[in-house]
This record gives sequence, structure tokens and C-alpha cells, in this order.
Amino acid sequence: MKCIVVDDDPIQREAIKSCISKVSDLELVGVYPNAIEARIALQKREVDLIFLDVEMPEMSGIEFLASFKEVPQVIMVTAKKHYAFEAFEYDVTDYISKPIDMDRFSSAVQRARYYEENLKRQEIENSLFIKSDGVLVKLSVDDISFVEALGDYIKVVTEEKRYIVHSTMKAFVAKLPDNFLRVHKSHIINLDKIQKLEENTVFLAGQEIPVSRNNKKILIDRISESK
Repeated sequence: MKCIVVDDDPIQREAIKSCISKVSDLELVGVYPNAIEARIALQKREVDLIFLDVEMPEMSGIEFLASFKEVPQVIMVTAKKHYAFEAFEYDVTDYISKPIDMDRFSSAVQRARYYEENLKRQEIENSLFIKSDGVLVKLSVDDISFVEALGDYIKVVTEEKRYIVHSTMKAFVAKLPDNFLRVHKSHIINLDKIQKLEENTVFLAGQEIPVSRNNKKILIDRISESK
């Protein structure tokens, strides 16, 4: 996986670079002292993974994430643990506290690797296994009405049941087919389950799901295509 490091602290940049050098399938293609330079670089090259600090001058790591509509996988690296929840709101793959522990670093990379492998699969099976309440459940993808982000958990909703799963939205969406669409930062819906759309709200499975302004046109276009 091609990766970059974004951190204003030169000592921390070297620490992350050292960890990356110990993982055989990570290829470091850029190191940036601030988020602005990193953002410019990402307009010219594609990367698979970003190791991102939070507290940086001019543009924070959170502001950096908010500036993208779609962003590569991100592993947050910061000394401030209270950023963890906000980071997962932006669908980061994982969160590492400074000082960096190599075992924890390897675990985060493994999580990114698992997502990448799922993303590159040419065919997605019509069923998947989820772990909810300590039990593995085989679930038909067609039965899923919508998925809601809950920090570093997600809620998978069918017409009959709801499952709480320890996963980020980004990792879970890699398992879903093209008839699923992200309509809001916290919601992915099954287009085949839509009952009606009113203003900025879509109705399905007896629930009202918010639709962001940026995603409303995409949703309307997708609904029109399916007619």
C-alpha cells in the first residue's frame, strides 16, 4: 500500500517513518510537515493510506478530513485521546496514540490491509458475516435496509432486526454492492428499500434517514437511473 505521513513534528515524522520501514507491504511515497502541503500533493498522486496528525498549525487533521469529499484510508496518530470519537466520525480506519507502539501500529495497518483487500475484490458475495453481541451472524446483503455510524461501531438495520457491529463505516461499505449509497455522513442506504423521498429525508424500513445537501442530487440521479 502506498502511504504518506502528515505531521508537523519532525521527531514524530521520523518515528512513523521507522515503523513504516518495518512493514513490508507499505511503500512510503511522501512526508509532509502540514496538512496544506499534503492536500496539494493528493491532487497530483493517488495513495492508499495516510498517517495523519491532528493538532497542526493552519489546518488541523480534522479540518483536513473535512476538506475532502472522498479521502484515502486514514490512520490518526496523535497524543490527544479525546480526538478519537471525532476521528471516527470522519470514518478513519484506526487511531493510534503517541508515543507509537509497534504492535499497535501493526494492528492498525492490518485493519487497513483488510479493508483494502475487500475494496479490490471484483465480486462481492450476496451474503456476509457480521459479529453482533459476540455471535457471528450470516446476513443477506439484500435484507439490509441501511447502515448507521455510531463512532467506532455501526448499526446494521434490516426490516426485522438491528445489529450493533464493531466496525467503521468505511470498512463495512467495502463489503456492499453498488445499490448502496451514502446519503449522509452517518448513513448508507439500500436504494432498493426506499419508500419515498421528501425534501432532505428518505424513508425506508419505517425510519426517516437524513440526506445531506451534497448527496441529494446524487441520490435523485441514482433513483432516476433505476426506473
